[in-house]
Amino acid sequence: MNDEEDLPSEIDTIRDLCGLQTRDVTSRLEFLELLGKTLKAWTNRHQENGENGFENFSSSVLPCILRLSFRSPFSDIRERCTELLLAVKEKGIKVPRTIHKGPSMFIPSKKVPSMDTDDEQVLSLLVESFLLSGRVTNVTSLIALHPQYLECFLKTEFSMFKGEGPLPFIWRCYIAIMGASRHRCCFLVRLYEIEFLKQQGEKEWLQGLNYIPAKLRALCEINKILAHQPWLLKASHIENLLKGQDNWSLSELVQAIVILVHTHSLCSFVYGCGITPEIDFDRGHTYKTQPLPEFNKAIIEGVNLPVNGVDNQSSVKYLVEKMKEAEAKQDTLLETTQEELFQQFEKVESGEVSTCKDKVSVANEAPQPGIARYLTDASFCYYDFASREESDISTFRVQDYSWEEHGFSLINRLYPDMGQMLDDKFNCAFNLTYNTLGKVENVDTSTFRTATWNYIHLVFGIYHDDYLYTEVNKLLERPFKKYIKVVACRPEKVTVDDYMGFMPDLDHSEKVHINLLLLESRLQAELLYALRAIMKYMT
Repeated sequence: MNDEEDLPSEIDTIRDLCGLQTRDVTSRLEFLELLGKTLKAWTNRHQENGENGFENFSSSVLPCILRLSFRSPFSDIRERCTELLLAVKEKGIKVPRTIHKGPSMFIPSKKVPSMDTDDEQVLSLLVESFLLSGRVTNVTSLIALHPQYLECFLKTEFSMFKGEGPLPFIWRCYIAIMGASRHRCCFLVRLYEIEFLKQQGEKEWLQGLNYIPAKLRALCEINKILAHQPWLLKASHIENLLKGQDNWSLSELVQAIVILVHTHSLCSFVYGCGITPEIDFDRGHTYKTQPLPEFNKAIIEGVNLPVNGVDNQSSVKYLVEKMKEAEAKQDTLLETTQEELFQQFEKVESGEVSTCKDKVSVANEAPQPGIARYLTDASFCYYDFASREESDISTFRVQDYSWEEHGFSLINRLYPDMGQMLDDKFNCAFNLTYNTLGKVENVDTSTFRTATWNYIHLVFGIYHDDYLYTEVNKLLERPFKKYIKVVACRPEKVTVDDYMGFMPDLDHSEKVHINLLLLESRLQAELLYALRAIMKYMT
């Protein structure tokens, strides 16, 4: 490139780096060559003329190049991007550097699959993710610890945002922005904003809810209810959206609801695993030269500290013994009346009620401006189902409306194929096991997984009539219940102490699996409330 007037015409192509989303090595190298020439021309102009235009260009492109130098599954991209940054730096121009060492503040980077992993299945999935979106997100990097689940996850997300369906692609991205905003999740909001712009969405919409179509804005009410108190959703909410001037079709609404509950649940995973900002996001890189304060290595490496006076190894062994006891007591379920089972549920439920102080502290926190623009009724938040004030709202009984018998068929009818993909994802997360618990091998963890899943349903007011709820308090110790409840219900409140404080002897990959269980259990809970409301409206 020798005509400087050609530079502006290349910028839009360069900025999103879409030319790298290909398996063809030659095409990637050609694009990297173009990128190198563009950077060279801009740096030369900056040195000669001191033009401010370079700052605008570099602030959007250099962080992306930095990301690709670390987070691309193709070695040619990583190596060339590293060289490009060095070339810019050698001209006396500041280049960004990463703030975080890996995709999580809670998990050491060496515990996460690398971009040059020897695991062919994992590498194949990382490549697939990169080709679809132009990046391997920090979320994807962590889920890659469980490739079987990641395959289901990527397939579902692609169909949700880029597959067939009645909603325009930009609407899907914006609905996800609205969903992520309920939990103040800057990571996901920024991710979906970028995708929104890549899909040629109106920049004005990103100024907030006042700039979007009234039909889209009408989702705000069910968005806040599903995110925080899904038991409040009624058939009348569905009716309000399906009738009137800016009405939704039933198929449009179902797709929107699926995106909302997916995003709410993904917020839980982001916070629960301490996901760091993407390298090219704010707080993901810095231009400062002084050393950054390092995270407490003793904490992040999971030093073996006693929890509630119980040694970590003893805690795991205790759980293994309790799981064996639970398996041996399966016959007790047959001998227990429905009335006794429900009394057990209510006893456990009432024991999980939070204090009023907890609720007030959450409600009083003001969201950041970048989040607040997408919110209505920002103080609306989760409170315990057991302490609800609405006397007409009863416990959700799965025997009356279940995913398997009712929700699956309804969603498949209104949003073809999505029901099967969600079902596969639910089952994958629930049934996933390596038969280990920390360093203990050949363990059947099914009772522990069931207790975790049903406990999350419990805190959202959902009762399974085929489960002994006395097992919850036997299998799930207090620090664990505290952690999974805050992840599922108030994820923005999760701390590293919460993560490190439960069952410290578990591997980080096992804790990521627990977070996948929480994601799917919460998603199903929200979806059940939404689909039941739709069914009531239809009948």
